Amino acid sequence: MREWVKEGLQWGSVGRDRFLSQQYVLILANCGARVVELRSLQWTELSTQGEGDNKRLVAFVKGKTGEREIVFQQESEEYIKRLYDFRKDELEMGPPTDVFVFCSSKGEVIKSFRKGFGSLLKFSDLTNDSKGNKRSLYSLRHFYATKRLSEEVSPFLLARQIGTSIEMLERFHGHVVTSLVTKEVTKTKGKRTQTLQVDETDYPFETA
Repeated sequence: MREWVKEGLQWGSVGRDRFLSQQYVLILANCGARVVELRSLQWTELSTQGEGDNKRLVAFVKGKTGEREIVFQQESEEYIKRLYDFRKDELEMGPPTDVFVFCSSKGEVIKSFRKGFGSLLKFSDLTNDSKGNKRSLYSLRHFYATKRLSEEVSPFLLARQIGTSIEMLERFHGHVVTSLVTKEVTKTKGKRTQTLQVDETDYPFETA
């Protein structure tokens, strides 16, 4: 993706479009939001919750199943900060909190990243999956769900995170869910913990 963005810089605004698409893809793959939920996200809908090692970036989204909070993976915080810093440099000031995270240079919401994603896949020779099916942005949501299940996340909690039902998880990820349930009901080991990196930069969506 870095090479794809770098190539776009020689064509003016294409570089900007590719940079935003890059962050969009990375965040989608690490939070499980629906395409439209992330696309319409505003800065004011971002906040941090928790204390110490449990502090995480959270987004309040409005999806087809109603309103809910999405907890970002730790690495996703860096992608959000990249977008904030990019927009801050572009405006020469911090972006207003009531505007879209993914926006044009004029502050208007970007209605679709489909073209950019297609360009990225073509550049990376990844347009089709191993079964010959054409990949779409929605593929990243399935990737996220599969990844989290393989990391032993509770199907119930995952369903709440991505705004779906246990039945839908079983339909699309049944083999992973079954494997997880089998392991959960027989395991005796303790849970693993993760440590957040310290970031000294202040962002409006972070709490002290």
